[in-house]
Amino acid sequence: MDEEGFLKLTNHKDHPTNKAFKVFFFYKKIQSDYFEKILTQNNIYFEKDEQNTERGYVYLFGIKKTDNRNVLKLNYETLGKYRTPFIAKKWIQYLVIIVGVLLVTFAILSYYKNQ
Repeated sequence: MDEEGFLKLTNHKDHPTNKAFKVFFFYKKIQSDYFEKILTQNNIYFEKDEQNTERGYVYLFGIKKTDNRNVLKLNYETLGKYRTPFIAKKWIQYLVIIVGVLLVTFAILSYYKNQ
């Protein structure tokens, strides 16, 4: 699983030996458990494994490429359910919004003043 790439933007790749499968992987057990649950609920066939790596356990799911469209939706649902906010603290979120509104207001006022 070390060949994820520099930015690690996705948590899936082609199966290394069986081109009919795609491998989805998770580093958090809670995500893995949820993904397995919704795969089962949607009657999607999968093979499951886990590997112990330097980063800890990696939970692997082999999915047929014919189910890829449906599984991608379930994957994004899983990632979204357990993601952390980009800006975690509410007051910082509001500060960013206020600063943005002030900058836009200042730009508009500057434009009209210089006309």
